[in-house]
Amino acid sequence: MAFNDRLIRAVDWFIPAELQKSTAAHWRARIFVISHFLGPFSAVAALGYLYRVQASHDWIFWTLCALCGSFWTLPIALKLTRDLFRPALYSFCALTIISVFGSYFYGGVNSPFLPWFLTAQMLGFFYLSDRPMLVLSVIGASLAAFTTAYVLSGGFPERVPLGELATVGVISICAATLYSSMMAIYYASVMVAQSTLQEEIRNHLDTAAKLRVAKHEAERANEAKAIFLAKMSHQLRTPLNAIIGYSEILIEDSEASADAVDAEELRSINKAGRHLLSLVSDVLHMPKIDSDDVEVRLSPVNLDNCLEEVYATCRNLVSTNGNTFALEKHGELGTIQTDEIRLRQILINLLGNAGKFTQSGTVTLRAQREKDIDREQLVISVQDTGIGIPSDAIPKLFKNFNQAHSNSYGGTGLGLAVSQKLAQLLDGEISVESRQNRGSDFTLRLPVRAQAVAAAA
Repeated sequence: MAFNDRLIRAVDWFIPAELQKSTAAHWRARIFVISHFLGPFSAVAALGYLYRVQASHDWIFWTLCALCGSFWTLPIALKLTRDLFRPALYSFCALTIISVFGSYFYGGVNSPFLPWFLTAQMLGFFYLSDRPMLVLSVIGASLAAFTTAYVLSGGFPERVPLGELATVGVISICAATLYSSMMAIYYASVMVAQSTLQEEIRNHLDTAAKLRVAKHEAERANEAKAIFLAKMSHQLRTPLNAIIGYSEILIEDSEASADAVDAEELRSINKAGRHLLSLVSDVLHMPKIDSDDVEVRLSPVNLDNCLEEVYATCRNLVSTNGNTFALEKHGELGTIQTDEIRLRQILINLLGNAGKFTQSGTVTLRAQREKDIDREQLVISVQDTGIGIPSDAIPKLFKNFNQAHSNSYGGTGLGLAVSQKLAQLLDGEISVESRQNRGSDFTLRLPVRAQAVAAAA
């Protein structure tokens, strides 16, 4: 394995970086380098035999030697020219000339050089496949020259008796076969790889078509869901608000008549109606947030007034389980640039959760400003002394339909997910710290001026 790695590194030294970027071009260049190092050795054997059987050696013999030897320089030419085309073109033309020139002077159609003519054509189409007319032109010109020389001279010159060319013919055929086999094996491996790639492409196209159909069906289903929720929003909220309103009227009448039993039962109806309305609101509001269909309107918000109103709104909600509800404002809160409706919604969700999971404890709404290096921000925390959250449930707490205590306390598991997404729309974030049976602390951090959200809105 180490020898193979060293051999590959040695071959790659001749290959310019431009050709190494493409796997196909890289391997074509490797085959070129290896074949032009090994190929001329077969010519050495043939030319050495001719040198021994010939009594004298003229320019014809030495021309063949020079052309065959020039193949050893082509890997260097590849590195210097940084391009495979020109060295491959020279190789094809030189091998064609050697095969035709050598065949004419050494045996004609029985020449040991003739098998290399077919090898030259394969070499030309392999490396110059993008220019087939050039390859055909060289083939045509070489055959025309060979035929013309034969006709004009009235035959082939007999420089070496045909009987003495038999041995070198066997050597030449074996070398040409080996060379052609190496090229054929590589070409076969390329075809197999290409077939595999085409099969993968077909599979990917089929998968892409199925995904497009699935996407279209999902979009249709989502559109149908949006239409359904838009219609159900009115159909569900209107009767629930009526139930809540009438129950409040009846509660006042019962309290006025001192009917404690009826008043308690009516409070249960009112509480159930409000709980159902909150569940419906969560379910109906979530698709809008997921589809970025929630409008955010930034305006100056007086935090003292906002928090007092939230405190008044949630007092009964939080104290239902016998809890104490406290509002703490540290320092001057002033005003911030945000969406007051979304801020109220977040705080009401957090306070509703705190009241639900706390029995005869304390829920505290705390607010203050903090400054860091980059910007000033508002920090609002909702702390409770309730049952807390298991540590393994905290990472999934802000995901849709996730509940840490779903079996005992009901709900949709959407309240915290809605609150977190609304906070992100306001360029903020909600974090949580909790210890089981010790309580939880949900912290909302908002910039004093939500510039990024303002730009988006």
